[in-house]
Amino acid sequence: MTNNNHSLTDRINRHYAELTPNSRRLADYLLLNPEKVLIMSTNEIAESCAVSKTSVSRFIRRLGYADHLSLRNELLEVRESGEPVLTALHEDCDFHQDIQGLQQLKNQLESTSLQPITEQLAKAPRIKVIGYRNSYPLAMHFRQQLMQCRGHVELLPVPGQTIGEDLASIDEDDFVVIIGIRRRVKKFSKLLEQLQSNKVLLITDQSGQKYAGQATHLLVCHMNNETPLDSYAVPSSLIAHLVNNTYQLLKGNATKVSSKISANYANLNELE
Repeated sequence: MTNNNHSLTDRINRHYAELTPNSRRLADYLLLNPEKVLIMSTNEIAESCAVSKTSVSRFIRRLGYADHLSLRNELLEVRESGEPVLTALHEDCDFHQDIQGLQQLKNQLESTSLQPITEQLAKAPRIKVIGYRNSYPLAMHFRQQLMQCRGHVELLPVPGQTIGEDLASIDEDDFVVIIGIRRRVKKFSKLLEQLQSNKVLLITDQSGQKYAGQATHLLVCHMNNETPLDSYAVPSSLIAHLVNNTYQLLKGNATKVSSKISANYANLNELE
C-alpha cells in the first residue's frame, strides 16, 4: 500500500522545480485532473498533453511509482477510504452504482435474519445511536425515525461533547447502534471495545467489515467508488427498512406513539 502522506499531488509539488518542460506539462495536467490516471490509459494521457508515451512512463517513475498501475492503485485506495476522487466518467456513473449497492443490500438482507435486530430495536429499554462525521446525520435520522414508533432513543455524542460520559450511562440492557461509514474517527475501534458487554449493531461500508468480530450484528452498505462524493442512498434505505420492520413489530404501540407525535405537531402548529 502506498503511503498517502506521499500522494500524487504531494509528489508532484515536491519534484516540480526539477521537472523538464514535458514533465511539467504532465504535472500541470494531473494536478488539475488527477482522476485521468484512473479513466485514461498512459497513451491517452500522452496524447492529451502532446508528449510521448515514454515521457508519461518516465514522469510516473520520476515521482516514485513503479508504473501507471501502481499510481492508479494508490488513487483507488484513496477513494476507497472516502476521499473525493473521480474514478469514472460522470455520465457513466449516474445512479447505477446506487442501484447496484441497493441490490447488494437486498441480497444481504435476504440471507440475514433481521429478527434479533428488530426485536432489540423494538424491545430494548433504551436505544443509543452513535455516529461521527458524515455518519452523524445518518445516526440523527435513525433516531428521528425510531422516535416515531418508540421512546427512549438517544443520539450520541451530544454536539460539542466527548463521549466518555455517555458511554458510562449505557446500561447492559441497552441496545447500541453504531454507524461508521468511511473515514472513521481514530477511536472507532476503542469505542467498539468499550461496548463489548453490550449488544451492538454496526452499520458500516465495505471497508468496515474488519470490525465484524467487535459487534453483535453487522450490516454492510456497499458504497459507490466511482463518483467523487459519496451517495448515502444505501445506508438511508437500510435505516428505513429497519425502522419499518420495528414499527410493524410494535404494531399498536407504535401507532399510539406516532399518533401522539402528530397530535403534538397539530397542537403546537409546528408543520404546514
